[in-house]
Amino acid sequence: MFRSLLLIVAATALAACKIEIQAPTSGGVATLSGNINCAAGQVCTVDVVDIFFDETFVAQPAAGFTFKNWKRKVGSFCGDALVPCHLTTTVGFAGNAALTAILDDPLQVFFLDPTFQSSGFKALFTGNSFVAPFASGMPSHAAQAGIAGHDHNAVTSGGLTGAPQALWDNSTKGPQIRAILDDGDVDLFAMTALPATLDGYRVWIDYALARNPNTRFAILAPWLPTPATMTTAVYEAETDNFLAVVHASVDTLRAEYPGVEIFCLPYGHAAVELRKLLDAGNLPDVEGLTSGTGDGIFKNDTLGHADPILRDLGRLIWLRAIYDIDLTTYAHDPGYITDLKALAQTVADAHDEAYIAPYR
Repeated sequence: MFRSLLLIVAATALAACKIEIQAPTSGGVATLSGNINCAAGQVCTVDVVDIFFDETFVAQPAAGFTFKNWKRKVGSFCGDALVPCHLTTTVGFAGNAALTAILDDPLQVFFLDPTFQSSGFKALFTGNSFVAPFASGMPSHAAQAGIAGHDHNAVTSGGLTGAPQALWDNSTKGPQIRAILDDGDVDLFAMTALPATLDGYRVWIDYALARNPNTRFAILAPWLPTPATMTTAVYEAETDNFLAVVHASVDTLRAEYPGVEIFCLPYGHAAVELRKLLDAGNLPDVEGLTSGTGDGIFKNDTLGHADPILRDLGRLIWLRAIYDIDLTTYAHDPGYITDLKALAQTVADAHDEAYIAPYR
């Protein structure tokens, strides 16, 4: 019955002379016939030129990943399906002038994109107090989300001493981080972008790759300090400007380290979205922008460290950005009136796709 349903869907929906496959670095796509093979990390185009096309596409996860589903988006095939995707023009196309005309149209492009999920990274998170409370939440969230293979390491230091270059030079923290990397099995190495320099990133990337050439890197983009000195509009604009600088750093590093996975995790926008809700009177969980009791967005201090709601929202964004967890169905209750899971999903998914994890 399911096979028949797929044939019906294909016969009525396969109206493209091209199928584009965007394979993330976590897996590729091949057909059972062996005629088509789109390797991990590749974008492939399949021509559908006649009424004899009949292929079953199978997602092939890379080591350490499992097939999640076919991605649903405008113009996609088999969206959300968990099984191989059978596409054919052998049923319903012969003698149908409308369908065959579309097959002849080179402007028609449809999509078949697999999504894969990591079974768990050996992760190393580094930075300062704008990183520590989020890194510390990853083990419990990963476990609750079913990511059994998450292996957690975090090395942080306060303020400017948590910058990548400062950690490299630190006589205690530097050797501690290098010792973790020396095991040669760190899958994901994350560094804060506030503050950071390209040279600070480079020394760690060089060291990590020398121990494990398959290490992937995340640049963590937190919220901006001293939030109470800016209006929400100014704070949002400055946050966008900061993120653009981080993206430019990612571009530079990707050019210098071809083939290495480098992406950005923009959890700082959590603070922007919470401020906008507060200004609109739609954040009943807090008493104000800052608080000395834990009931604000930020602590009542000079830098504006995270109060619980910002911490908990940021942790959910990390989970989405690193492990691609669907937060709308994630079995976790953050304990707020505000729907933090939906908000976190919105923030994570609004990030420019060019800078998300390539394996997602």
